[in-house]
This record gives sequence, C-alpha cells and structure tokens, in this order.
Amino acid sequence: MNAVLTFDSARGRRMSGTEPSRGAIGSGGSKVIPFRPAPAAMVSPAVLPAAPLPRRPAVPSPARADKAVQPAEPAPQPERLARLIYMASVGGYMAVREDSLVELGGRMVWPTADALIRDAAAAGVPVSSHVINTART
Repeated sequence: MNAVLTFDSARGRRMSGTEPSRGAIGSGGSKVIPFRPAPAAMVSPAVLPAAPLPRRPAVPSPARADKAVQPAEPAPQPERLARLIYMASVGGYMAVREDSLVELGGRMVWPTADALIRDAAAAGVPVSSHVINTART
C-alpha cells in the first residue's frame, strides 16, 4: 500500500492520505508527493537514532554531600548581656547574669551605673545599657 503525503503550499500545512484526490495537483497550489518508506537494508546505521542513555537519579557527589552536611565551623553562641538593676532599697546598682548576681573584684553593688559598666568592661563581662528600676513610683 502506498501512502501519499500532500503539502498545501497555500496554507503551509501537511496532509496525508492513501491516494491523491482528483484535481489535487492543479487546485489551490497543492502538490502530491508519493511516500514510499525505504527498505531496512538501504538505511545506514549512522542514520538510525542512537539508543537513549540510561537515566540516573541526580545524586550529589560525595565531596559535595560532605560539605553540605557538615558546616565549616559551628555557629558561635551569642553571649548574653548582664542586666543592670537599680536596687532602690539598697541605693545601688547590681548586675544579674544568667539568674545570678555578678561579682567583680569582690564587689556586688556599685554607686553609679557608669561605675558598674566601666568595671564590667574591664573584666570582659558584657552589660546591657538599659537599667531596670525597682523603686515604686
């Protein structure tokens, strides 16, 4: 059985059928192109499409996986600030850090907030600049 491909040049599209219809050559600019498949013996192996490659899942290389899993350095933990508290009943300033009073050089009460901040900075203890006032207003 011969198949026939027709190309309608006026419309720019292909059409297929088993045989050309009457008047197809002269009507509307259509051409009839007979289609006969080539025998398998005439087709060269270079023309045949290559077999598809096997598909593999996307897996990162071990070197990349190690870098992604283990960070280069552990993240530094933020150091908590000591809270400044004005103790109205005592009349002085104290620092509280991690739920305990800060003792610097044997001292726990300072007369001014500036003196407490200065001594804490000398000892390497970070102190908040906000003062909690315990006096009743």
